[in-house]
Amino acid sequence: MKRQAYEEQQRSIRIFLMMFAALAAGVFLLIRLDHSIRPTAEAICAEECRRYASQLIGSSIQKTLLEHPYDYADFAELIYDEAGNITAVETLTGNVNRLQTQLLSDVNEVLEESRDHEISVSLGTASGVWIFAGHGPEVPLRFLPVGSAAVQLVSQLESAGINQTCHTILVQVSLHVAGAIPFCKTETDVTYEYLLTETILVGDVPDAYAVFGP
Repeated sequence: MKRQAYEEQQRSIRIFLMMFAALAAGVFLLIRLDHSIRPTAEAICAEECRRYASQLIGSSIQKTLLEHPYDYADFAELIYDEAGNITAVETLTGNVNRLQTQLLSDVNEVLEESRDHEISVSLGTASGVWIFAGHGPEVPLRFLPVGSAAVQLVSQLESAGINQTCHTILVQVSLHVAGAIPFCKTETDVTYEYLLTETILVGDVPDAYAVFGP
């Protein structure tokens, strides 16, 4: 009877040790899996945040421009000499500042409205294994703008061929965003450029030209 009780006790101890070993192995594998997948998941999370933020910014700018249409003549005035050559390109500062302020307000409003928006990312995509991309259950990704976006109109001059210069005016938006999926959070910077208008200046580059932005 005592021998049977002893054997039962030993069997229980062996079962407990086996269960403990299996649990420890499972925890170890989960930790290794987390360490191997986490950097990829964070990179994918950051990329999805950048993609979503760019969509929001682009749509916001388009909406603003539909409500307040502008063209090149609203931002810069060409000054000619008696021979018809361009001598200067002057900035219409009032219009530049007005549009920049409107865009700043509209973009930040859209971003604030989208705070905590959930973006669905498949588990296969988050794993970083290309063969599983787009497959598996959906993992919710929370979109979190950090602070306010900075909006600036940027003027650029580039050669467009012999005796031709391309004057481009861009909207440049920069912001910092965070994204959170279960057990993982990452932050990233977003820079978005939107072509506002451009024109070709024929002739030599004028001595004075419209320059604004960084």
